[in-house]
Amino acid sequence: MRRPGRRTVLGVVALVVLALAGGVVALVLALRGSGPEAVAEDYLRAQWSGDWRAECDLATLEWRDAELYGGHPFADCAAYADAAKEASTDNPFLPYADDTDVEVTVQALNEEDGRARVEYVVELRYHGEDQSGFDELWQGGGAYDRGTVELVEVDGDWRVAGVDAG
Repeated sequence: MRRPGRRTVLGVVALVVLALAGGVVALVLALRGSGPEAVAEDYLRAQWSGDWRAECDLATLEWRDAELYGGHPFADCAAYADAAKEASTDNPFLPYADDTDVEVTVQALNEEDGRARVEYVVELRYHGEDQSGFDELWQGGGAYDRGTVELVEVDGDWRVAGVDAG
């Protein structure tokens, strides 16, 4: 019987390493969980970081239609993300975004019968050169947002059904 060649062995090793790496990523995601707190945190981080596709994917169809789409008939989250990205060029926060860390803190208030309510605080920490310009955006109110996120279970996954900013 002929021994496998060097390329064959390297190919098999590479496949094993890729399979293990994929398993580790899946394990980390599974351990993180996809409960209402994790989904609320991911949604808020996506919203404040300009990841429009993730924001849309984490929302219920009703929330998309009522709030995200703003009455526009987007075919799907990809179309919404493209339009939101284009519209965000007028956003006064945009020049500061790359130098801003988005810190999201969530705490479940209640969860039962496929519905959950999560309290949140989003704090924006700017570390760029134009601190005074950044501070002007918030008009002395501080660079944070707080409120609650309403979530519902849809086909076994938690989705954002509403956000009440305070």
